[in-house]
Amino acid sequence: MSLNRDIWLLVSAHLQQRDKANLLLVCRDWYSLFLREVYRTISIRGLQVHFLTQTVRSNPNIATAIRNLNLDLSFVYFKSDPHPNYEVDTIWDAVKANNLGDSWRESLRIGCPDAWLAVMVLSLDSLTSMSLKFCESNYFLPLVDRMAAANPTGRALQRLSRVAFHPDGVMGFYIASELIPFFNLPAMQVFSAGGICEYHYGPMSPKPGTSTIRELDLGGFKTNNGSRGFADYITSCANLEVFDYQHDNKAVWKEAYLDFHPLLFYNALCSQKHSLRKLRLNDSGQMEETGVDEEYEKYIGFGSLADFHRLQELYIPFRTLLQFGSGDKPEVSLVEVLPHSLETLCLSHCYEADVALLIESLQSLLVQRERFPNVKRIQLQLGAIDPRKHSGSKKLAPPCFLPLEMKCCKIGVRFGFRLYGRDVDHVYADRP
Repeated sequence: MSLNRDIWLLVSAHLQQRDKANLLLVCRDWYSLFLREVYRTISIRGLQVHFLTQTVRSNPNIATAIRNLNLDLSFVYFKSDPHPNYEVDTIWDAVKANNLGDSWRESLRIGCPDAWLAVMVLSLDSLTSMSLKFCESNYFLPLVDRMAAANPTGRALQRLSRVAFHPDGVMGFYIASELIPFFNLPAMQVFSAGGICEYHYGPMSPKPGTSTIRELDLGGFKTNNGSRGFADYITSCANLEVFDYQHDNKAVWKEAYLDFHPLLFYNALCSQKHSLRKLRLNDSGQMEETGVDEEYEKYIGFGSLADFHRLQELYIPFRTLLQFGSGDKPEVSLVEVLPHSLETLCLSHCYEADVALLIESLQSLLVQRERFPNVKRIQLQLGAIDPRKHSGSKKLAPPCFLPLEMKCCKIGVRFGFRLYGRDVDHVYADRP
């Protein structure tokens, strides 16, 4: 008895990618059945871009099947002389039809992966996500700008909803303005990136409130330097729901080092008061002063989040939220700056001198439970506090927080710590 198609597809879901490819060789029926599954996600490097381009242009079924494309174009070396393997005559009509320019021809002939990538993308009408890593792009990024225009030629990138840029080592970086065209694509929902800097500023700027992006992840790699607060990225979004940014003082390797400027982020985020649900603002990034940033004092401030009526999760340095600036005392109290909608509060970069104020602030928050009825979780990152001074063990948090934890437990609020990169709910040696 033969199994139906759905069962075979369920079985194939448990196979590794290389084993799935072998299924296409069994028979014509299996080729037809598993083609989309095999080519749904493609991961390639460097010079393989040329071969995949030729494949998708000669086989429309494969081109239609590709939904997720992972590309690593870093450290790619190719000769500067034309090679017969890189035949462009068969694709030149497509190049001319999209006004890619005659200069493209020579780059294609010498096998430039960036040039071939731009041609390949023209055939991938079903593409929904991309993961990219490259040193520079003279062809693909300009094509994205053209595809993001009000009247794009063709359907390329019109379904793209997720894009991720991976940092290209310590020295590599992406200029923030060069990636702005992705914000203008009609189906974009999630943009994540590492290795972006705003030190070099380009001419491109998106229209405020026009992008469909709902999630901006600029924190996963901890290699971004938003010296201008990524204002263009943030304000371009019509309804941004999630924003994550972790700061790296290094803007350009051995050239520019710029401090965290929280005020610029706050000013930009104010455009998203109506929609922002989750905010992670440098809760695990660099906070140390470089000593060379002349604008540090000007932008060290912050503002109130009380009017962010949809904000549910907040991860932020304690001193940033309470607006210490460059001083030793806060400008505001905790209950003044938090929205009533808040459910999760994580305060990071808590210093030894701030322990008493930190406990007092959280106690005030718990006392005014009626103002903050949705609070379910409070978490502290005590990386700047030496627990050995309090308990004699690196694994234990200062016992002065124990009454606060007991108060949280009594009213149904989960209280915990984040120590050494992991969540810890109970970190006391002796508990009543």
